[in-house]
Amino acid sequence: MEREETSTLMTTDDLVRHLRMSRVTIWRKQAAGDFPKPCALSGGQLRWKRRDIDEWIDGLPVRDPVCPFPPQPAQRPRDFGRLL
Repeated sequence: MEREETSTLMTTDDLVRHLRMSRVTIWRKQAAGDFPKPCALSGGQLRWKRRDIDEWIDGLPVRDPVCPFPPQPAQRPRDFGRLL
């Protein structure tokens, strides 16, 4: 009996290829609590459930393709007269 692809356990290398993120970025997101938690297997091995990763991806915010970057607040001009 074949398992569904969504029940697959993924290694860190699988995540790097699937998400196109570096290992460091994945570990930083995990440390910050912004990433799904891994399953601990015997021998200290860590695996992520593909289903959890896909749900995390689906929950990421989507940017407006017309205006991909939010407008920045206007900055006040600097008063350089006080420096002299």
